Amino acid sequence: MSPSHIAYYVSSHGYGHATRAIQLCHAFLRADDSVQITVVSQASSQIFLPLLNASKRVDLRPVPIDSAVIQPTPYSLDIGKTVQNLLALNTKDIVTQEEEWLKNHGVDMVFVDAPYAPCIASSRAGILCVLITNFSFAEVFSYFTSMVGSDDYLSLSRAVDEIVNGYTHADVWLRLPGWLPNPGFLSVPLPSSTWVNDEFLSVLADGAVTPGYSLSRPQFPRKIVDTPLITRPPTDTTRDDLLKILGIPPMFQVHKILLILLPLPDPPPQTPSDWICVVAGSTPTMLLPDRYFVAPGDIHIPDVMKISSCVMAKLGYGTVSEVLAADIPLVYIPRRQFVEEYGLRHLVETFPRYDNRAERMEIEQFEKGYWWWTVTELAGRERSADIARCPLDYGDGIRRLALAEWEKWKKFD
Repeated sequence: MSPSHIAYYVSSHGYGHATRAIQLCHAFLRADDSVQITVVSQASSQIFLPLLNASKRVDLRPVPIDSAVIQPTPYSLDIGKTVQNLLALNTKDIVTQEEEWLKNHGVDMVFVDAPYAPCIASSRAGILCVLITNFSFAEVFSYFTSMVGSDDYLSLSRAVDEIVNGYTHADVWLRLPGWLPNPGFLSVPLPSSTWVNDEFLSVLADGAVTPGYSLSRPQFPRKIVDTPLITRPPTDTTRDDLLKILGIPPMFQVHKILLILLPLPDPPPQTPSDWICVVAGSTPTMLLPDRYFVAPGDIHIPDVMKISSCVMAKLGYGTVSEVLAADIPLVYIPRRQFVEEYGLRHLVETFPRYDNRAERMEIEQFEKGYWWWTVTELAGRERSADIARCPLDYGDGIRRLALAEWEKWKKFD
């Protein structure tokens, strides 16, 4: 017997949480024509429209479940405002609200990516809580403790303890590639800034899950299950059709494509004679040089990746998973204030057949338009020898992993 009603709590910070959650929802809808899914998120409803339009068995509850991470640029955070948002969050009220809603709406399975308050609510409602993420906000906010003044330090440290406690209420962690150790499941030292040494991730965890058993169902052993890389697949749209959609005239259709998933500096640099640039995810406000093209706002990014020669972006899970799936070189702009980056950087550096295919570009270099030596050199590198790639997942594999835990959970009714 499968769950009849799944509540999926999705953080509003960044598109990566939403896109992977949507992909997993599609997998459940394909496999079971009776399951009902409620997505609970403050993220823009526009993000979820393709999912909501795909099935009447999905609805969206746009209620507060986490605090906003303030990101004035794609590669910087406003630490002060972000911390104040966390400190102003009324976790107690959120937990009470969600516990009542879960009990009153026949929810029998909860997925979380990756707020902590819903984990507590799910536990108190006696419902299996499956955390599906590569990082948690315990790592993020503990990282900020080294960046705030003394007035906020103690308050933030107490808030981090509350976040860690929240994650101890999750029963299973389906751990996505590019992960950081979650202190709600693993005994690791905090703050997470102690894990980063000369910009490399260095943290040891013995692998023992703690607490060892579910707080709501003490017979059920808590566990971590590593998953394949979940990502959005491209559609079957042809290269010719994509070039038409992008408005690229015939004279440029044999050129290499640099896909830019960042707001452009002003002015953007001229392109080499055999390259064109496609800008997606933002609408430039400046006059663009020749051979720059702006993708429609609703274009499917994995489709553009499959015809591109290189991608320039920040390191976020959504971009990284799609770049790895497309097997395309990546030039990334670092976000040193966000500790998730170090897990994703490790992923692109160690993913089979992808080693030596990602390069960092400093913010100053990007903003001054000094791109092309790095881009052309990276795109011209030879690939590694043909070895087995890590498995990719369009949702069906992770769905099976989640259902396996559901079956084990039901045995303890």
